[in-house]
Amino acid sequence: MSRESQELTRIAKKSYGESISDGFRLFGKNWSKIIVPLTLFYVIYLLLKTFLLADLNWQGYVFGDIIGTMDPSNLTEADVAQLLSLLLIGLIAISIDSIIYSLFTALAMSSVSIYLYKKYLNLDTDFVQDIKKSFNSKLFVVLAILGLGFPLGIWFLLVPGIAIFGLYICSVFTYQFENIEKPIKQARVITKGAFWKIIGVFVISTLIIRVISVIFGFFLNLIWDVNASTLASWYNPASRRYDMLFLNDLLNNLISIILGPLFICLLTTLFTSLKVKFDLGYRRGYYQGPTESYKPEQVQVQPEHADSDLYCPVCGYHMGFKSKFCPNCGESLDFKV
Repeated sequence: MSRESQELTRIAKKSYGESISDGFRLFGKNWSKIIVPLTLFYVIYLLLKTFLLADLNWQGYVFGDIIGTMDPSNLTEADVAQLLSLLLIGLIAISIDSIIYSLFTALAMSSVSIYLYKKYLNLDTDFVQDIKKSFNSKLFVVLAILGLGFPLGIWFLLVPGIAIFGLYICSVFTYQFENIEKPIKQARVITKGAFWKIIGVFVISTLIIRVISVIFGFFLNLIWDVNASTLASWYNPASRRYDMLFLNDLLNNLISIILGPLFICLLTTLFTSLKVKFDLGYRRGYYQGPTESYKPEQVQVQPEHADSDLYCPVCGYHMGFKSKFCPNCGESLDFKV
């Protein structure tokens, strides 16, 4: 068995927990390099948020002060109108913020996804060139789905957003594969049956970041205590301080910036494992152990893959379907007779 096929077989046999462990190792080995572009995208997001939402946030403070003087037991029509205005301003501000954040998060993950994918497979990489190649015409579709579809789906009863995330987040990898004609659809095919594993990766990385952020925030408040009145003065058009608003956001999001690469690293190792299983012809749920053969899922085989008389020329294993590698011995079958 060639070294390449041995490595692919080893990855295909990894459990979910082993893939997660590999993700943490991938994070540790590549953090110093991928943190640069990811931080750049996060800083751009914070800058846009600061400048675009300053007026909306200021209006929110103004309406908030007015509403604070109202008597809840004696609300007039004008009071109700002001309450609705405050609610609308808040919803608009949150919506714009979530869309900007989702767009730049998708950009950030896409920029380093293939580099991490190659590093995990021990393939030759060129960090700068891999980032440049990530910005192609197919990226716009990924941004439309993850940057717009996901946040809008979250707003519409939450469930559509979670579904979009779980089904299409791996398109940050597939849109960069040259031999895939429909990368968005292929992301769903490769990750079929792994929806909750993907959500699990997100939950794990989010919990780690949140817990550390809370601890960091406690100590930050001891030296950087910014109250509502201070923020209001910074948002006030008469004395607006964009620099302080940005600095405040930067400090409060520092842990998210530092640990931001964790999610894409965990997702990379999980996706790679799923893709290798797909490429080798393995079907999830039928792996019995390191000394057992893989058993194909009992589903209708597509005509272009069906071949009931197909045997591995190396070990004689009866496959019943075409594959780049033998599901039994792992030997490459990509050759011409």
